[in-house]
Amino acid sequence: MNSKLGKFIFGVSVFGMTMVGSSMLTHIYAADLGSGVVIGNGVNVRNGGNLSSMVITQLNYSDVVTVIGQDNGWYNIKLSDGTVGWIYGKYLSLRSSSTVSRGDVDRSIASRLIDFGKEFLGTRYVYGGESPSGFDCSGFTQYVFKSVGISLPRTADVQATVGTYVDRADLQPGDLVFFKTLGSSIINHAGIYIGNGQFMHASSGAGKVMISSLYEDYYSTHYAAARRVIQ
Repeated sequence: MNSKLGKFIFGVSVFGMTMVGSSMLTHIYAADLGSGVVIGNGVNVRNGGNLSSMVITQLNYSDVVTVIGQDNGWYNIKLSDGTVGWIYGKYLSLRSSSTVSRGDVDRSIASRLIDFGKEFLGTRYVYGGESPSGFDCSGFTQYVFKSVGISLPRTADVQATVGTYVDRADLQPGDLVFFKTLGSSIINHAGIYIGNGQFMHASSGAGKVMISSLYEDYYSTHYAAARRVIQ
């Protein structure tokens, strides 16, 4: 056994695979898989690592579980009440054994969200648009966050009420940023912070999805708030 494989325990044996009846346990258990955060709502937890297994409970976005094994795209997990089951890998964001500090953004989710959003750079602005055929600002943020299992309200002013408040100096990639533009007394524009003082958004002025800087005079002056929904 090489040093890399030496970290794992196969089945219930430290040194190899364990036979149970005529079947062989091939899933891998690793002490350092750490914890995972659910990135969907109404995600099924099954009693086996396949779609034909019975659903034993459901989890929602941001629920944290202990990951005790993996097999063919599924994770074997333990819930806080001791329940053990299986969840499909696309609905779980793994953390290392050193968990993310409370209030920090889960980087794996933020990275996927930002990469997904960048696929639509240049997409035309359409008032009321909420699909790749055309976006308005809050339609864009809602569509992008949905890709990682996060449901946002439809309009910018209501989106600005979800999650937790973030000071401008503490922005992290994946945070929502909001503005009061065109002389509005209420929040009427939204974007997604991507780091280095930049955010992506569907701009009515430019007529497309684009990346802008928070340091530009216009956006610096009209900046209103930021909220964090990835934690």
